[in-house]
Amino acid sequence: MCSHLAMDGWLGWGLYGVGWAFGWLLLWRTRALAAGDGLRPAIAVVIPARDEAGALPALLSPLVAQLRDGDEVVVVDDHSTDDTAAIAAGFAVAVAPAPPLPEDWTGKANACWHGAAVTTAPLLAFFDADVRPGPQLLDGLAEMLGRRAGAIVSVQPWHDAPRPIERASVLCNVVALLGCGAFTVLGRTLASAVAFGPVLAVERDTYLASGGHAHPDVRGSRTEDIELARLVGDVELFVGTPDTTTFRMYPLGLRQLAAGWSRTMANGLAATRWWLALAVAAWIWSLAGGLAGAAAAGWIAVVVVYVLSATQVAVLGRRAGRFGPGTAALYPLAVVVLVVVVVRAVSSRFIGRATDWKGRAVR
Repeated sequence: MCSHLAMDGWLGWGLYGVGWAFGWLLLWRTRALAAGDGLRPAIAVVIPARDEAGALPALLSPLVAQLRDGDEVVVVDDHSTDDTAAIAAGFAVAVAPAPPLPEDWTGKANACWHGAAVTTAPLLAFFDADVRPGPQLLDGLAEMLGRRAGAIVSVQPWHDAPRPIERASVLCNVVALLGCGAFTVLGRTLASAVAFGPVLAVERDTYLASGGHAHPDVRGSRTEDIELARLVGDVELFVGTPDTTTFRMYPLGLRQLAAGWSRTMANGLAATRWWLALAVAAWIWSLAGGLAGAAAAGWIAVVVVYVLSATQVAVLGRRAGRFGPGTAALYPLAVVVLVVVVVRAVSSRFIGRATDWKGRAVR
């Protein structure tokens, strides 16, 4: 009997250790986009915006400051009910109303496709309205496109989460980086199959040849970035830093946070390689089941597991955004948020439940 209990104990510690190790191995090191030298082709920045009056100033002010000759910026007003168009016009950028939303299109795809059509620069960049670009983001995107002809260059901004409730998404942010496969211990030898929607750049010719946002697989998808990456087939991924590219995702609180992450995570999970998905699941189990398993072995085991997991969440979370040691200390609550998001995402994908996003039902 003692032998049996010992075997159970070692098995539990072994499973926990494997899951914990996967966290480090899958997010071994992030890469920041290098600043370009400024000698680049013109780039057109398309910003789909629906009720983004509050977010646009933090995007447009630093963006306009880095424009060069021939660059274009167009804010596509996606039938907003606030002052989105007026705020954008105040920064002397082009403002284009989105055409009526066709059936089986998402609003973002419709706005992006229209924005690309009304610009002419040889390079295209699509920015979400909540992005806060660093002073050399456009130069960096253009230089990387010059090195990787025919590829998508995409940046996941560093998540600036000033309020405690916003930091509840720490594990969602970390899982997005873990699952993309671009930052593992294998480095660049493992090609990524996804892209990040907040900042995505591509040569216009490549975009049009792929079908762009009008492609049937893209125009109705909640994760148009992932579908575009699949169509183009070559992706270079980076992660922002506090000094380069940041964003503030869901400032309105927990309801917006859950809806937003659920909207994107379903397709993200489906696009993740099966072995990466299993490794990410093992890491989540180490967080969710580690403490429960340790409780049966006594308080010393609980303390060890808690310190190991909290330390890991603090380190990995810092690579993804402003989450801090307090958020890491409360990581069991973040696990609950992540589980809720995943359950909502899976149910919306396989049951067909629509997700409400900015007044629209998105399936």
